[in-house]
Amino acid sequence: MKVYGVSLSPFVRKVLLTLETKGIAYEQIPVMPGQTPADYDRISPLRKVPALDHDGFIVADSSVICAYLDEVFPQVPMYPKDPKQRATARFLEEFGDTRLVENAAPIFVERLVKPTLLKQPTDDARVKEIIENGMPPVLRYLESVVPDKGYLFGATTPGVADFALASPLLNAQYGGYEVDGRTYPKVAGFFARVSNTPVVAKRLEKERAEMAAITGNR
Repeated sequence: MKVYGVSLSPFVRKVLLTLETKGIAYEQIPVMPGQTPADYDRISPLRKVPALDHDGFIVADSSVICAYLDEVFPQVPMYPKDPKQRATARFLEEFGDTRLVENAAPIFVERLVKPTLLKQPTDDARVKEIIENGMPPVLRYLESVVPDKGYLFGATTPGVADFALASPLLNAQYGGYEVDGRTYPKVAGFFARVSNTPVVAKRLEKERAEMAAITGNR
């Protein structure tokens, strides 16, 4: 099992957490978004990360990969069994992968990637616009759908939809952004619960080491 991509991508993280929750061993091959090898399109025709190679069967796109893993390795199911809940889980996964990432990722890029890796100045105006106008409607929606306790759909452990919502917020947190628990108490509580589960906490420990290597703060 090979996973192409870097852990700090919210999409790659979602796949890694799915593999780790299921206890599936894998080899990670670092591929930076936007800096893919010349022949990468044979693995990912859209040249995006992540991509998965399972004994020669190659598939790209994090949502497709997670669905595939759940079907091939049904132990520790990552999606609800009920068809309506399953459809809702797929929608929330899509919401996390699109609208939430569109707002959370730029905070990470502007405040960490650009000054640290690219040696470029942070666009503070862009960050301010996202925090003041981009994130609030996203968080208001999430406040209406995440549970007061536990995880989505009454599960005892996080599933793919939980990871898809928490993963972009982790990137925003790396960029110094915190969900306001007074305004969005359900979202803040949900994010904390997912972040503190053993599988996520272990992954974040690895990421902190990677972050230290990137920033030089060891």
